[in-house]
Amino acid sequence: MSKVQAGPFSLEYFDAGEGDRVMMLVHGASSSGRIWHSVQAELVKQGVRSIALSLLGAGGSDRSEREEDYQPESYAKQLADAVDALELSKFTLVGHSLGTIVAAYYARDHANRLEALVQMAGPPIINELPKPGGAKIRVRNPDSPDVQARWEEQHLGLPAEVREALRRDIDNNPPERPKGQRPPWQGIDDVAEQLSVPTLVIGGDADDIVHPQYPLQYYLSLPEDIRHLHVFHGIGHFPNGQIPKRLAGVFVRFLRESVSS
Repeated sequence: MSKVQAGPFSLEYFDAGEGDRVMMLVHGASSSGRIWHSVQAELVKQGVRSIALSLLGAGGSDRSEREEDYQPESYAKQLADAVDALELSKFTLVGHSLGTIVAAYYARDHANRLEALVQMAGPPIINELPKPGGAKIRVRNPDSPDVQARWEEQHLGLPAEVREALRRDIDNNPPERPKGQRPPWQGIDDVAEQLSVPTLVIGGDADDIVHPQYPLQYYLSLPEDIRHLHVFHGIGHFPNGQIPKRLAGVFVRFLRESVSS
């Protein structure tokens, strides 16, 4: 684990592997960079360098008392500062869950830095909050026994000590983080259709957090000549914690087939 200065904030990151081909891995709403541990170990074997960043408030990264610092658009600015500090010229950006929203903001403002994009288990882009009596945003109690058991089941691809550390990261999240991350997420509804880099969309057909229809809808919004799709059968919301070896294999195949050397 190392730290990078991203504007005013010091952010934790995990750097694994060597080489010119780099994947920047961005986690979801309550997680931290640790969730990519086993994926990174597999990517090392394939000669791919990866950097898993812990966003503001996650893991060992700095915290803020300002909710606006936890908005996905703010995360994207912090990501851009981290990329500059790490002196990455071209890289593949991977977003998971809320990380796909962060990736969309980054792609909007820094498309020239992207070699490719991977969007996994992403929610729909919400431009405004549902009106009373309209569609509901599903909220789950993270402390309920069934949610915790389901979380554990979907992270068995991580070593026990990493899984325990990740659980501590989640339990130690600052209260401002979930509040700041809430929609609406404005200004990115047309980013997908304007992308010009190879883009892989990944989902699990057993995802009970983000309905599988949403990654599919995102895939269909991409230009046909750049879009790629992979759906894991029987896998839930956390392929990076549940099937890291298979997920890393999908990443590597995508890079080899779609990104020029």
